[in-house]
Amino acid sequence: MLKPEQMSPEEKIGRILCFRRFEEEDDIRFTLDMIKRGACGALQIPINDKAEKLIKRFRAAADYPLLVVNDMEMGFPLSNIPRAPLATLAAANNPEYIRAFAAHTASEAKKHGYSGCWGPVVDILHTDGLGKCSLGRVAGDNPERVLKVTEEIYKTYASYNFHSTGKHYPGGKDVHLDTHMFGAVSGVTEEELLSFDLVPYLELMKKELLPAIMVGHTTYKNIDPEYPASLSKKVIDIIRKRGFDGVIYTDSFAMMAILQKYGEKKAYSLAIMAGNDIILPNYRTPTKEVFEMVLDEYKAGFITEERLNEAVRRVMALEEYCARTPEAPVAPPTDIVEVMNNCARDSVTAMCDDGVPAAIANPDKKRLFVAIIPQGQTAEVSGEVEMKIVYNPTVIANSIKRNFPNSDVEFIHEFPSPTDNEHVLAMASSYDEVVFVTYCSFAAYMGSNGFTRRIESVINSLVMSGKVEAIVHFGNPFALEELLHVKRTLLLYNASAAIPYAFEILAGKYPAKGVYPLELELRSNCLYKI
Repeated sequence: MLKPEQMSPEEKIGRILCFRRFEEEDDIRFTLDMIKRGACGALQIPINDKAEKLIKRFRAAADYPLLVVNDMEMGFPLSNIPRAPLATLAAANNPEYIRAFAAHTASEAKKHGYSGCWGPVVDILHTDGLGKCSLGRVAGDNPERVLKVTEEIYKTYASYNFHSTGKHYPGGKDVHLDTHMFGAVSGVTEEELLSFDLVPYLELMKKELLPAIMVGHTTYKNIDPEYPASLSKKVIDIIRKRGFDGVIYTDSFAMMAILQKYGEKKAYSLAIMAGNDIILPNYRTPTKEVFEMVLDEYKAGFITEERLNEAVRRVMALEEYCARTPEAPVAPPTDIVEVMNNCARDSVTAMCDDGVPAAIANPDKKRLFVAIIPQGQTAEVSGEVEMKIVYNPTVIANSIKRNFPNSDVEFIHEFPSPTDNEHVLAMASSYDEVVFVTYCSFAAYMGSNGFTRRIESVINSLVMSGKVEAIVHFGNPFALEELLHVKRTLLLYNASAAIPYAFEILAGKYPAKGVYPLELELRSNCLYKI
């Protein structure tokens, strides 16, 4: 195999790009041509029913071990096990669940031809009034909590020579903006990063469990006020100076804030010269055009040969690591579906006032359950609705009817009309007790994962009436800050498999075992330290 110094500039530039467009045959042909030239750094193959065939096609054209990678934060998407967000694994508080999750993810991914994944997230949630939009994706709000969960995953992945990727370096999530849309700014200092946010990175690095990291697009104004982390040599050098010699991926350059400010072509050369080893380009741009942009920047003198050689060396080392035959991979349990269902069950967390149990009295009493559903979806009380998202009204309606047979279920959209609001409030007037099933989950370019103001008004109006006995909440717990205080709340994070168990817990059939992965307790309209 050629050394970086023996490769042409075109080969080296291709080797530090992640190819991620495969919808058109032209993109596939260009990718195949680059692979045959030894000029493809990584492939982000969509995880779908076409993935395995496409990966085999690309690997057959290569005479070196290709890196095939994608996000797998909640498990391998093609498997039939329940998905497990990091918050769920943390709340279930059982290392066996974590190892089972990681072993199944790595073994299934490798069977399908993947080399590694971007994750798990090692960000530490800042809960000082900001940075709350990512709770489902993180394991806690201090280094110890985060390490407790993520180190088990990293060790298990390493047993498969399946490469993990710590993200989103360097941490410091004291921002509340969707960085797909906004140019986020953090006020943390280098000293604060080293004593807090970077602790998991440095600990994993010491244990040789950190083959790669992904750098985010947040600007750290007290370290480099000019450039975001992905374009900042000052920020990237913090971990390099402490001995990290693994691959650094950029986060996606499809994100709008960075494109709007720097432009696509210039962002690539700035990122390479800042110290990134693999560029995750704008997926809207054909790969050939991305390659030509970077090549133009090289020819114009904006990218040095020395920096290319350094990046390619690291990429080749990661390729070698992933190509090794694992010596003793951690075997996933044979009853993995049951194990992960148990994990979902045990993650359900009760946040109750002192002396208030998780279960409500007398499940046979007639109550009104009001469940939020995403806009654009429909649902009937019978639950006859097909939805491919993780929050499923069919499961909700059936679970309520099974555990509270005399109760009624009403659905309301997250953007209700005045007529919808009036209808729900009029219905509630005929009941002594109301239970809300609430939903708010984050997606890129949504900007927020909180409730709509309309839904907040409906819930708060009934809380003020004294009728709301409980909230069963799916998604970001911090959305509950905007609600008036309710004495009993069950948290499901983003685990769809937890939905049926939540209603069993509410009916008193099973205890709430979940451990809230933060040091804070939700109270009415604010957070109080325990």
